[in-house]
Amino acid sequence: MKLKTRWANFKDWIALPGGFGIFSGLTMLVIIIILGIIIPNFGPYNSDDFVGEPFAGPSLKHPFGLDQLGRDLMTRTFSSVGVDLGVAFLGVSLPLVIGTVIGIVLGLAKNKYVLSLVGSLIDGINAFPLLIIAVAMLTFLGSGLKSIVIILAITNWARYARISRTRAVIVSKQNYIEAAKTLGYSKKRIILKHMTPNVSSETVAYALSDFILVIIIISGLSFLGLGAQPPTAEWGSMIADGRAFLTESAGLILFPGLALCWSAVALSFIVEGISRRDRGI
Repeated sequence: MKLKTRWANFKDWIALPGGFGIFSGLTMLVIIIILGIIIPNFGPYNSDDFVGEPFAGPSLKHPFGLDQLGRDLMTRTFSSVGVDLGVAFLGVSLPLVIGTVIGIVLGLAKNKYVLSLVGSLIDGINAFPLLIIAVAMLTFLGSGLKSIVIILAITNWARYARISRTRAVIVSKQNYIEAAKTLGYSKKRIILKHMTPNVSSETVAYALSDFILVIIIISGLSFLGLGAQPPTAEWGSMIADGRAFLTESAGLILFPGLALCWSAVALSFIVEGISRRDRGI
């Protein structure tokens, strides 16, 4: 009986606007995350093991074949899941927290000089494409995934701050905020209990779509040799390395490219589903 009830509730949830997209995206994302955990950690090979002849084709032992150095391509492809998605998570969550906090503070600030200065800084950062800023800053910090996370944390916060500030100004004028002030609640309680949840809902929604962009930026920088360094398995660097050997084995580019597309499409389904649910269509 409970099973039937749960199944009925699930069907009702799927039938809601965006439900199928959210479910499809989450399913795709969970699948690649599970494979990214199982295959590198419990499979027969490590991502850097030389296990056979270079460019060997797909087989039962090596479903994706071997790369130009004789390493198992399937293991390396799914070893990249933790690298790309893990770095992307840090690259989104840090700016999300920093930008949301700064935006709330600006939304409540009264000093026009501070508002003008920080507002100009936010507009200046947002005026430049993120990829261009990242490439420029990597020349000073040096290449590597750690540098990419640092760059995203100190630049991408501006986009979240702009959203958070706009939302904080709107929320601060709502009746329930005025009621909380009338009841004598402390400013700290009003900010933490009433403003932050309503403001962060906007920035978290943006973070989901930003996740897709950040994954592409990480892979793109690694493709240019500015991100993950050998022998780290990463989709962008694998595609870059495989370009010179495309005639010998198309799988060198095909499989990491498909994994990257799979992750991006999964997140796109989730974002679109949530957007449709919010709009009620």
